[in-house]
Amino acid sequence: MDDKDVLIHITDRDGVSHQVNAPTDMNMNLMEVIRLYELAPEGTLGVCGGMAMCASCQCYIDSDHQLPQISDDESAMLGEAFHAVSYTHLTLPTKRIV
Repeated sequence: MDDKDVLIHITDRDGVSHQVNAPTDMNMNLMEVIRLYELAPEGTLGVCGGMAMCASCQCYIDSDHQLPQISDDESAMLGEAFHAVSYTHLTLPTKRIV
């Protein structure tokens, strides 16, 4: 792991846990990291192209880190999403977490 990497623990939709090194020097978002490691089946993540219109990139973030505030578009989409809870976010391309 490079000094500029962040270790992220991801549990995929099948319940399988993964530990991935996410580079911080590449300005990636969580959706891009998940795609990089091929943790979601093709066509199941970011179906709307990251326009906050489908919630296919919905995830639960269990972290003590300060995260970007949820945008109005993200909040509206999460209001329509199944199984959304207080720590649900979208892994939108416009939302840099890593």
